Amino acid sequence: MKIPASVRNAFDDQKAKYDRLKTQVDTTVAGFKRARWHYESRVKALQSYALKLESGRFRDPQALEDFFACTLVVANLAEIEEAEQFVRQAFQFQERRPSAPGYTHKRPDQFPFDDLRLYVAVPVDPAVPAKGIEGVRFEFQLKTFLQHAWSIATHDLVYKTDDVNWSKERIAYQTKAMLEHAEVSIQEAEKLAGSGALAKEDRQTKSLKRAIGLLREQWASDQLPADVRRLAENLLALTTSLKLDLDRVKAILDAGKAASGAHPTNLSPYATVVQYLLSAEQAAMVAYLEADPGHGRQPTAILIPAEVDVPAGIDRTKWKNAVAVG
Repeated sequence: MKIPASVRNAFDDQKAKYDRLKTQVDTTVAGFKRARWHYESRVKALQSYALKLESGRFRDPQALEDFFACTLVVANLAEIEEAEQFVRQAFQFQERRPSAPGYTHKRPDQFPFDDLRLYVAVPVDPAVPAKGIEGVRFEFQLKTFLQHAWSIATHDLVYKTDDVNWSKERIAYQTKAMLEHAEVSIQEAEKLAGSGALAKEDRQTKSLKRAIGLLREQWASDQLPADVRRLAENLLALTTSLKLDLDRVKAILDAGKAASGAHPTNLSPYATVVQYLLSAEQAAMVAYLEADPGHGRQPTAILIPAEVDVPAGIDRTKWKNAVAVG
């Protein structure tokens, strides 16, 4: 596309400044963003700059609010507010679009672009030499991963295309409507889970809840992993392999704790259960550990760390279904 020299010169006059702004903002965001959040930024290209000016929506060629723009992507809607506070603290706030969390310009039967945009600037810091970028307005978008995924997946259907296709745009916005519904469902999962249509349990869920309850009853929270569900799944896999129910496991844990006043402090909860079972259910444990897998599905192996006290008389050399560590 042919771009008039005056427009090209206006672009060139600003690009170095916005390149410096990008470097500064990228560094600042890296200092506060969570590891799981995604961040990206860009300085507008010449052709995009020219098309923006030709739209007639911007009066000052030297002050496009998105000459530099960046995006911070967070897990879900619940984290948008937290991210907004980080941005407001790190930069000089100027404007918010939409103007308030509870306001939108879109009609209820429409699904246009409406992601949160903050317009901010690098503040003046008397302790740091000026870089010529202080007070320069730029756009800071905040999105969820679902919103960001939609933008990427449908970008060429809606924006920057050399053709217009009603059907393709319809598909893009139908998808946006579905993703918005998914966002709402994720944010309100706790409330929705209590509805009559969803308040149900299957056998596996009930077993997992019982196993989690047992673990929390036997160990303090700081003795359990952050992912208690995974530990409960491992416990159930172990007890199912041995054909033991959780009532029997609870009785064994209670007895072991009563015998010494506390569960072993050098073992994980899983390893503690294994140690108790090697004594309380020795025959079942030995039979399982020594079982020949045969031609069927290989049995789940039992992790036995070196710290586990193995009763005398058990021959480790015969174990076929154990993972021995140490």
